[in-house]
Amino acid sequence: MKLPKDSDTPPYRLVAEELRRQIRSGRLKPGERVPSSRDLEATYEIANMTARSALRILRDEGLIYSMPGRGNFVADPLPSEADPKAGTPEAASGGRMPTPEYVELSERLDAINARLDGLLQVFQQLGGATGSKK
Repeated sequence: MKLPKDSDTPPYRLVAEELRRQIRSGRLKPGERVPSSRDLEATYEIANMTARSALRILRDEGLIYSMPGRGNFVADPLPSEADPKAGTPEAASGGRMPTPEYVELSERLDAINARLDGLLQVFQQLGGATGSKK
């Protein structure tokens, strides 16, 4: 499954939106394992860092949690959609506002991921994704 190329939304956000829809619709149920970053990479034809950024967004929103060595799982209970703070950095940090450093680093990481995705697309268009050497 390919992501739309004509979207102004960064790919990691598109993947996060799709996973969020699956969680909110009940297709991915509380306690159920979420696809790994490698699974997302293969499914959406994206870089692994892009997939990891999508999972980070969902973790920050409180929709999933990580268990080292086991994977990511849908939160139980899910944060309420009606909660105006659900999905904000304050909710992810237990109600505390994130530090300016956190916000700055998060924004820089988002920009780097968007650049990497653009470079990967150019590389693939140039035929570099085939892995063949001449």
